[in-house]
Amino acid sequence: MSSTPVCPCNGACTPVTNLPGLSAISFRAGDFNSFRTALLTPLAGANEQSLSAWKASGNSDPVVADLGVMIAEWWAYVSDVLTFYNERIANENYLRTAALPETPAKLIEILGYRPRPAIAATGTLAALVSPSILPGQTVTLPKGLQFQSKPGPGGAPQTYELAQPTAIGLPDQVSATPAPNLIAQLGSIDTSFLTLVSSVSALLSRGSAMRVQEIYKALTPYHPHSTLQYGVLLKGTVTSLSNGMPLLLGPRDATVAPMLITLSQPPATLSAAGGGKQTLVAFTTSATPPAMSSENARLLTANQSVPLWTVNKGAIDSNGNVHLAGVARQIRPGDWVVFTTSGSDAKLAQVSAAADVMGDASTASGASSTNVTTGTASSPPVPIPVLHTQLTLANGFDAGYLNSNPSAASVLFGWVDAGILIDQPPQPWTGDSDLSVVQPAQFPSGGGPQPILIGDSDGNGIAATGTGSGSSLSVAIPSSTPTPLSPALQSPLEVYFNLLPVTCGKTVASEILGSGNATQTGQSFKLAKSPVTYLATPTGFASTISITVNGLPWTEVTNFYGQPADAQVFVTREDSNQSTWVWFGDGVNGARLTTGTNNVVATYRYGGGASSPPAGKLSVIAQSYPGLQSIANPVAVTGGSDPDPAALLKEYAPRSVLAFGRAVSVFDYQAIAAQAPGVTMASAVWSWDANNQRAGVTVYVAGEEGVASSVQTLLSGAGDPNRPIVTLPATPLAVTYTATFIIAAGMDATDITNAIQAALTDSIVGLFSPPQIAIGQPVFDSQIEASCLAIPGVIAIKTSAFAINGVDDTGPLHDPGEGAYFALDPTSFFPTTEVSGND
Repeated sequence: MSSTPVCPCNGACTPVTNLPGLSAISFRAGDFNSFRTALLTPLAGANEQSLSAWKASGNSDPVVADLGVMIAEWWAYVSDVLTFYNERIANENYLRTAALPETPAKLIEILGYRPRPAIAATGTLAALVSPSILPGQTVTLPKGLQFQSKPGPGGAPQTYELAQPTAIGLPDQVSATPAPNLIAQLGSIDTSFLTLVSSVSALLSRGSAMRVQEIYKALTPYHPHSTLQYGVLLKGTVTSLSNGMPLLLGPRDATVAPMLITLSQPPATLSAAGGGKQTLVAFTTSATPPAMSSENARLLTANQSVPLWTVNKGAIDSNGNVHLAGVARQIRPGDWVVFTTSGSDAKLAQVSAAADVMGDASTASGASSTNVTTGTASSPPVPIPVLHTQLTLANGFDAGYLNSNPSAASVLFGWVDAGILIDQPPQPWTGDSDLSVVQPAQFPSGGGPQPILIGDSDGNGIAATGTGSGSSLSVAIPSSTPTPLSPALQSPLEVYFNLLPVTCGKTVASEILGSGNATQTGQSFKLAKSPVTYLATPTGFASTISITVNGLPWTEVTNFYGQPADAQVFVTREDSNQSTWVWFGDGVNGARLTTGTNNVVATYRYGGGASSPPAGKLSVIAQSYPGLQSIANPVAVTGGSDPDPAALLKEYAPRSVLAFGRAVSVFDYQAIAAQAPGVTMASAVWSWDANNQRAGVTVYVAGEEGVASSVQTLLSGAGDPNRPIVTLPATPLAVTYTATFIIAAGMDATDITNAIQAALTDSIVGLFSPPQIAIGQPVFDSQIEASCLAIPGVIAIKTSAFAINGVDDTGPLHDPGEGAYFALDPTSFFPTTEVSGND
């Protein structure tokens, strides 16, 4: 025992205890200071030994004293280094505490857990044939034909290969636009003021004797309200129309009722996109305008009008017939007429019969529009016979319509074209209507649904199924693509028919791995290129590696367990650098390699990962082929994913030991779902199937679009068939975090800002990254603050605010709820800094 304690706590310290669940363990006997103190502290006992003589106070020779202290400090340095690495080695021996990125992969090998490798992206290109290809001719492109992307600055091109032989021919593409649209919605207008003016005019015309209260009561119904306003375009400049004029808009087929519209503002002259002028006619209507195009529509204005019979008993007889003030023989059965009067909306009616009748315009008793009295000059009043037109309307007529001011009523007829209608400029296509094909065009033979790609002028596109007929293309958008499209596709559109399935990766043919030796067990070889291309399958992933030994193929399996001793199989594994190794059997589980020289040959593809070219950039033909002129890439390739990061291995590898391919607990479901290609996060919770009165499992996944369906297939084969499984996409909640940080004087504000952004948004270690945050996991303000305050130079947080989907959430606990997770976009997070005023 030492007479003088070597630790600052005077011997009262307790052994280090490493509690469960820590991210690091303490395993050091001391550091430089404690070792130096121990070396220079005298030992007590009968035969006291001490290095105190080496101190300056114990030796008159300063050189000897300094050398003695230096030697002690050397040993302290050596001890410090040894204990530091001893602690690091101890941490690297445990999965939870391992810090080196390559360690988890090595530790989990004993579990038989296969980390998910890099998965290759897949997609569809469109092929355009050479001009030499005639209609009816086809060209078959071979499997493996290579295409390349156009990389950005400093990037390298990615290679994609044709997944299967594909025949191409004419037609290869057609131009299209959204279906022609004649009527545009211009917005809404407040019609209360127009109604008010009209009503005041009518009231004042009744005389100034009306009291204010009566006027107020009469105007009460006219509270403010809005009416939708629409518009059509006429070719050239049209000056014959005016505000408030009633017009008819409808199809050229006279058997279909036109729509009565009223101009809501004076026509406006506009500049047409292709040059020249056009006139915008804005209007309101009581009905929703139907879809129509200029090809089969007319806008009509009346060139004649006639007042109604207003003497004696009025214009409407007992049979509901309408009597005009004069003869209008141009009105025939089947014609449409419009009634107008002041203070009321115009009314549209169809004439079923028109006849000339004699009426009496005198004031004699019994005189009417249908009856001539028998009075004479000697017995007044004298009858005034008037020949006029009587109209019988198809649906009758409301006599009350004329009560307000019958003398101002009139009938409009004699409809003529107000101008030449033209369609609205093509609007963005949202996927909810058919397309109109620009003629001349042709569709693939057969007439049935055809897989197509649609690309727009902005570089966006979708995959769909199209059926062409005449000048129309009916489009069926898959349910996995949300509609209306966002963003909408901008005209003009290009529709492609020759579709090429491609996958990321470049083929390495017949690479010699080495020589087999039947006397050795478990031979292994490393492939020269990495990462090896793995393709997603409904139940996981599959490699593109094929092996031949002495020219005969061997089969890839997931592991050697249960394999016969003569089974010619191999397994593959990735090391920490994502290089792929090929392993062969030991003669007990799997056959040993056959002896030979350079007889082990591999053909495989390499390339993959989450990084993939955007739409429009995979457009280079790496290997020219006769008949193939060019390719188009309107829809981006998808499905690529990076290998599992170390953080996820620490979580899911131990759980896989419990699952062994079978899902029993919710943790098993979560671990298996997380291994599906394209999944970045997974969460499983118990649920209740009310219909069948039994427990079920709901699994939430985040990652590639549509990945939930592939996870559903994967889990259906791994779980209990009697337990219903529902796989749903997790809901991302957009987080807005604004904060002002106080930083130390002299520190680089830009470096600190970048460090704060990385602490919260880095894709691997950031607090809001998939490896660090889980679906349904709440976040405390203290967690965010701790991540930021751990950055050197950050002194304090002056102000901060946390919002979810634009709504402030005061905290201190922020809970996304079941099936949702927080997502902080690094492009929208801009922390601000202030320099501390303290030196």
